[in-house]
Amino acid sequence: MTMQASTRSHGRSARSALTNRSAALLVVLSLVGAVPATSGVSYYFVTDVPATLGGIDYTPDEILRSDNSVYSVELNFGDSSVRLLALHRLPDGRWLLVPATPAVDGTSAVEPRDVILFDGVTPAPYFDGSTAGVPDYARIDSVFLDADGSLVLGFDVPVNLGGTEYSRSDLVRYSGGVFSLFWDAEAAGVPADANVVGADRDSGGTLVVSFDVPTNLGGTEYLPGQLVRWNGSAFSSYFVDPAWPSSAQIGDFGFVPSAGSVPDGGGAPGTPLTVSAAGGNLTLSWGASCATPDTDYEIYEGTIGIYYSHTQKFCTTGGATTRTFSQPAGNTYYLVVPKNAVSEGSYGRASNGSERPQGSAACLPQQIALACP
Repeated sequence: MTMQASTRSHGRSARSALTNRSAALLVVLSLVGAVPATSGVSYYFVTDVPATLGGIDYTPDEILRSDNSVYSVELNFGDSSVRLLALHRLPDGRWLLVPATPAVDGTSAVEPRDVILFDGVTPAPYFDGSTAGVPDYARIDSVFLDADGSLVLGFDVPVNLGGTEYSRSDLVRYSGGVFSLFWDAEAAGVPADANVVGADRDSGGTLVVSFDVPTNLGGTEYLPGQLVRWNGSAFSSYFVDPAWPSSAQIGDFGFVPSAGSVPDGGGAPGTPLTVSAAGGNLTLSWGASCATPDTDYEIYEGTIGIYYSHTQKFCTTGGATTRTFSQPAGNTYYLVVPKNAVSEGSYGRASNGSERPQGSAACLPQQIALACP
């Protein structure tokens, strides 16, 4: 399957240390009345038909991103023959994708019962539906990974896998070559005339789904394009764009990978940020992020007395949890922020519990994990 895409670039990008030029003194930064980071829902999705969102026309060969109903193109395949049924983004930036129709990549055929791994340039096999025993009439319309890395799939029709019948709204786990029930849609109260066409777990572990038709659950009507939360016993609205067009449905979605925080000596366990000075240099050291997928760190520098003046100093440490650099003139403070390939995490919390704001020139868009081990 030949897939090439243009990718947007982001111009955005914790714990803190204060330094005094003469003393290089470590101080814990406690900011009272901090401005909280903007909270909201960010996810990727595809549409089943061309759709006008936020006054802009989009097509099914584009992977879109929604940030609180502010829409943008994340990947544009630029080929109307490329249509996707399902998607999921990994913290390393790669995608799990399912084509809507059979396609050929060189000599290999990719079917709607397969999952491919896509790095933005080259597709590679990830899950072979035929080998796993998925019948050729079934198409995967939802895909994500569970916390343990198991593949979770939804199908567009009832399907028999390994001798077990699953409905088209059930979610099925595939692990170690064996299928098993991940989520029983009928037991949860999903009517037979509705199909789950999108599913993922948010960074707090909550299961969120979307439907292909207006669906009444517990007396509440949920519409195509709306994200619906399942808390283990009841459904509720997770996110809805009031201006979502009635002619379109979400053809699967996946939450933007979130990042965690580094130890702060309080709620986030581990070794807090320290600073030392020697030979005209400063060395910052800190413990690893609470989120395992965070593989790198950013360092922001601000001026003491002008708090929230921090801006990017280093957008990567190469994964190291220490960084040495020349001691600057003046009085400065530093924030260390973990990141994955897609998002940066927390800049730390002020004494009132609110999130410190992003830097004025950030390295990546921010997406903070709702829960972090």
